[in-house]
Amino acid sequence: MSAWVGFVSVFLLGLASGVSFSHLLQGGPKRTLPPAQFLAVQQILLRNYGSAVGGLEAAALVSTLATVVTWGKPLVPVLASVASDCVLVMIIIWAVWIDPINKTVNSWTPGSLPSNWADFRDRWHLLHACRFVLSVVAFGAVIGGLVA
Repeated sequence: MSAWVGFVSVFLLGLASGVSFSHLLQGGPKRTLPPAQFLAVQQILLRNYGSAVGGLEAAALVSTLATVVTWGKPLVPVLASVASDCVLVMIIIWAVWIDPINKTVNSWTPGSLPSNWADFRDRWHLLHACRFVLSVVAFGAVIGGLVA
């Protein structure tokens, strides 16, 4: 049972890290976009990320919490707890800071972009960079637990 839980955790955290990495890679190119194109990218290309990634991260949290109780070796529950804590902080960052930015940006039209629109863009990318670091730590902790 613990091997399957570990596999599911690694799989889900790998996907979550990939999504975070994709956001990290978008930062530079988005800085070159004019305001209307940036808005189109955010509103159209990233439309499905919220619900898909939200479900993915919730499942990753549940699976990492399950590894805490199913793996018996002394170091493994500690690593699984680190992974769970990282995923929980990722979810909190999204809920407290990123989702409000998303809602604000999604309410804009090309004619209603505020003069400080780039501040929202940059904050969004900084927060996603933080989430990427957390996802990599979580991913590494679960892999470490599997090989421990």
